[in-house]
Amino acid sequence: MLSVVKGIANFGVKYPQPAGAPITVVWNFTNRCNLNCLHCHQDSSPMSSDPELTTSQAFKVIENMNDAGVAILTFSGGEPLLRKDLYAAIERATDLGMFCTIASNGTLMTRETSIKLAKAGIRRVEIGLDGATAETHDFLRNRQGSFEATVKGIRNCADLGFDEVSATMTLHSKNVNELEATMKLAEDLGATRFYLNRLIPAGRGVNASYLDVTPEEKIKSLELLFAKFSKSITQGCGMQCYARGMTYYSRVGYERSKGSLFTVSEALSGHEKMFQSKFGSEISKIVRTMAIGFSGCSVGLTYAGLTASGDLLPCVPAPIKLGNLLERSLTDIWVDNKLLNYVRNRKALKGACKTCAYSKLCSGCRYTAFVTSSDWLGPDASCPFVLKNH
Repeated sequence: MLSVVKGIANFGVKYPQPAGAPITVVWNFTNRCNLNCLHCHQDSSPMSSDPELTTSQAFKVIENMNDAGVAILTFSGGEPLLRKDLYAAIERATDLGMFCTIASNGTLMTRETSIKLAKAGIRRVEIGLDGATAETHDFLRNRQGSFEATVKGIRNCADLGFDEVSATMTLHSKNVNELEATMKLAEDLGATRFYLNRLIPAGRGVNASYLDVTPEEKIKSLELLFAKFSKSITQGCGMQCYARGMTYYSRVGYERSKGSLFTVSEALSGHEKMFQSKFGSEISKIVRTMAIGFSGCSVGLTYAGLTASGDLLPCVPAPIKLGNLLERSLTDIWVDNKLLNYVRNRKALKGACKTCAYSKLCSGCRYTAFVTSSDWLGPDASCPFVLKNH
């Protein structure tokens, strides 16, 4: 709430409303990774030579984020478990009051590792599960045996009992027919949340575009996802299912439920257990009522990315450095950056996103618009509803 108040103070009342600082930061804590996934938007590898912060520098960056009011900090990568000082950084952020989460490929997630993460302060774990079979998962992860290790990793985290265990699937042409089976597998392993991602045109993902699904396949997949999500809400059990990089998932939910159940800001519905336990069941009605106030792509509004060297990014895939947190305060970068202030002006959307009836609820992926049109306010070329009609 304080961040929203600061946002109004800094930017005035806007629709959607930018927060006073990113509420969530996803930090690529290391560029190194033990896998070589085909779709990696970071182009991470075991031998990455890109510069990374020292432990003491990482602590300074954490303190900078805390001073700005960052509430949720996700340690990502690369594979964050490859950094030995990961636990110390998590402890530091947790001690300052941040809600810490981790995004991992799961292959290194032994029971001992999951215990260490929980003790350090990790509340939510997210692990990539890209198919219901070893053949399908290992194809995208580009490493034979990764499926078995990932399955064990998810089970280890579920057995330990984190606040939330999420499985994340990147949709493509070779696993689209396994979506339902993958959701079932994730739930059987103990996952409480499921994210469906799409291929992002960044890093090695640029060369994986040939794997993209058709507009019809994408819509069908989002409908399956929403059916599972709807069931989890109406019956009060099962995984809650969200989409990332596909803000039009909110449109699917809105249309299928006739406006009674949908997500905003990609992965927010008000039905999350962490919000319901704190604010009660009425929070979902509040989120639904105020949807246009914070809906759509969260770039420049409530979220930012951070590199392993401390550079703030508009979002994790975007290789555009806005300023380094060792040199400037996060608040100053967030408030003053010209690019961020440009992309915040959603009333100036262009092309199909401007004329779409769902522009206020969806607004499209701003990074995809930039990649395909060189304009952060351009149309989202990944939208299946536009592509389907052409």
